[in-house]
Amino acid sequence: MGLKIYNTAARAKEEFAPLEPGRVRMYVCGVTVYDYCHLGHGRCYTAFDLIHRYLKYLGYDVLYIQNITDVDDKLIRKAALEPGGGEVKAKVAALAERYTRAFFEDMDRLNILRASEYPRATEHIGEMQGIIAALLEKGYAYRRGANVWFEIGRFDRYGELSRRNLDDLRAGARVEIEEEKKSPLDFALWKASGPGEPSWPSPWGDGRPGWHIECSAMSTRYLGMPFDIHGGGQDLIFPHHENEKAQSEAAAGGALARYWIHNGFVTINREKMSKSLGNVFNLRDLFARYDPRAIRYFFLSQHYRSPVDFSEDGLKEAVAALRRLDDAYGQAAADLEGASPDPEVLAAFETAMNDDFNSAAALAEAHRVVNEFHQGNRDSSRMAALAVIASTLGIELKNPHHRLDAEAPSGPVDVEELLGRESLDEPDILALAGARKRLRENRQWAEADRIRDRFRELGIEVRDNPDGTTAVIYY
Repeated sequence: MGLKIYNTAARAKEEFAPLEPGRVRMYVCGVTVYDYCHLGHGRCYTAFDLIHRYLKYLGYDVLYIQNITDVDDKLIRKAALEPGGGEVKAKVAALAERYTRAFFEDMDRLNILRASEYPRATEHIGEMQGIIAALLEKGYAYRRGANVWFEIGRFDRYGELSRRNLDDLRAGARVEIEEEKKSPLDFALWKASGPGEPSWPSPWGDGRPGWHIECSAMSTRYLGMPFDIHGGGQDLIFPHHENEKAQSEAAAGGALARYWIHNGFVTINREKMSKSLGNVFNLRDLFARYDPRAIRYFFLSQHYRSPVDFSEDGLKEAVAALRRLDDAYGQAAADLEGASPDPEVLAAFETAMNDDFNSAAALAEAHRVVNEFHQGNRDSSRMAALAVIASTLGIELKNPHHRLDAEAPSGPVDVEELLGRESLDEPDILALAGARKRLRENRQWAEADRIRDRFRELGIEVRDNPDGTTAVIYY
């Protein structure tokens, strides 16, 4: 079965065939860098990293563009509150740089592959102005002083992507403050800047771009028109992607993108994530408490288009599931060198992923291999396939098994001092495990059990193997 993708524009799964054989051009709407990344960002960029990785697994050369919005009303408002003097434009740039660095740090911890390019809005003002000029010339846009608006009533296909009816939208629209607009649904292409706000010169007056125009400029600058895949969260279908599609196609003619892909929402304990409810979790706060691999696993355990409900229980389940994979991988690790992945296992994985990147079904296949491993099917080629599956999903398996006969220090150990610590680093764990092994050899069972019990409190397992060796399992 070939790869099938659910295309939002068609509301159906379609066979995937890139315009250029062997090459995929993909654009995903990036972050507005005014704050730290939250769970919604993590879910979105994990979903498109999954797509990126699987396309590469299939042998495609992927040109992947993800923009960075580094000028925006939210950024301007937050920068104006920054202490110290200086122009707001310089403060905006400094704030954007700070949170851009934080974005990459968070994405690295989720093991998200870098896109081919991360163009910034402020570096492509010229391209935006070029599109605006074309829209004015063709009659799709109009000026009101230094403001330029897109007139949606001039574009016959407006609402095509989101399946919104223009008359219904007009009927439901509230009266806008901008009385200069022909319709309350018309949207800004160029905005006159207020006193002290960042601005750039233009034929229509000093100002800054509207939000939607930046993606049209950067996607077509790097990928041309049409390109293969346009992606983002479901919340972007309307108005952002609808507006982006309309202005791009009105200016240049023809389709902007061939497949529109959107990931599902994140809820928190079945409530919509919002700052007003106080339930927006920053990724880096979660990283302080959970292995980032487990957070990635949690996202991938649901189909990318499905809503995912975040809860502490759900994340703990992800931790346990990941440990099952790690444990089996660790037991088989010594036999994997030189093993070729089992083609039947990989075929089952591909069947799952070819059905619109179904990572939940792919993980189920991984756990099937692990279950059969524990039932006695310890074929190294199957475990090698497991490693390929996990790597393609962006979950790098770890070997948590540490053989004491090879790793434990043999010197004296202050057991009481180590048992009294709140946390243990790797040398301490191995030292205590070695001390426990020697206590058992001397039949000092009660003392050995104290160490075992402390390990359990820390989530560490000590496994005494039938051959007389001991392994310490920790993550």
